[in-house]
Amino acid sequence: MRRRAMRQADAVLGQTAGALAKHKKVGLLSYSYYGYDAFKAYGQPGMLFQLHPHPESMRRILSEELAAHPDCADSLSQEWELSLPEEDFQHLVHETRMASHFLVASSFTKGTLVENGIRSSAVSVIPYGVDTTRFKPSLQSRSNHQGKLRLLFVGRINQRKGIKYLLEALRLVDRSEVELTVCGRVIDGLELFRPFAGRVQVRPSVSADELVAAYQAADLFVFPSVAEGFGQVLLESLACGLPILSTTHTAAPDLIDQGVQGFVVDPGRPDLIAEKILWALEHRNGLTQMGQAARARAEEFTWERFRSKVADSVEDYLDRQNPSEPGWNDV
Repeated sequence: MRRRAMRQADAVLGQTAGALAKHKKVGLLSYSYYGYDAFKAYGQPGMLFQLHPHPESMRRILSEELAAHPDCADSLSQEWELSLPEEDFQHLVHETRMASHFLVASSFTKGTLVENGIRSSAVSVIPYGVDTTRFKPSLQSRSNHQGKLRLLFVGRINQRKGIKYLLEALRLVDRSEVELTVCGRVIDGLELFRPFAGRVQVRPSVSADELVAAYQAADLFVFPSVAEGFGQVLLESLACGLPILSTTHTAAPDLIDQGVQGFVVDPGRPDLIAEKILWALEHRNGLTQMGQAARARAEEFTWERFRSKVADSVEDYLDRQNPSEPGWNDV
């Protein structure tokens, strides 16, 4: 019922924006989820900010996860790409064919658009920004952990975020000096953590200040998501001087250089996650250098930079793009 109401509200807002842009004879930039109704009312293609990966790609990835991990069906089946009525889902698919240019926050999202027929040249990748005054390293050294390697995960605790792959990697590492803190709402159930008693701390509710403190206290941020439009927690971690270990299905490839500010691995590969955790355990000085590089990299991703690049892309689109030419390939 709640999602139905949300979709109805999205439709009204999209229709209103599209009709207003048509009336004023100006260009239209719509967020995804509003685009179908906005472009329909607008009467011609516009610009689409694609927040999440292409819905067809998301449905495929999530369906594969559901088949591989039926014990996580409760959370996976709640994802919009699997839970929406088919008509609403097809609207999400169709809105990507109604736009002539796209803004996305990660190369992964761009890749899913291209694999579904969108021209690469019609997609601009602009990563988000982060508040580096709020998210910043602690003045206290991370080295005072009595030999412990403190891993941190932040996000909804479900299989779309790859939580089972992280726990499997922890099992493969099997070192008592490796500890994991998990901050987020538990979706798939606490039974997943029972075999790791004493090694994993689950914190389902943390305040804003406690979250920053968690970033500052950890040694390595691990975010093994299987499908992510961006992953703001990655930038928050970097800004706190915390190296990241994430997957190619997030914004990590856009944010870091491999082995400099952290690591990027293929999704669904706990063995690769375990390999990097072991490296971190055995190269503490190198991890400290990574943290310094992480903070320096995060300082490049300001919200001012994001807004400026979006404005530049919109201006360029209005100057050079033919708004009547859709961005998808005629295949």
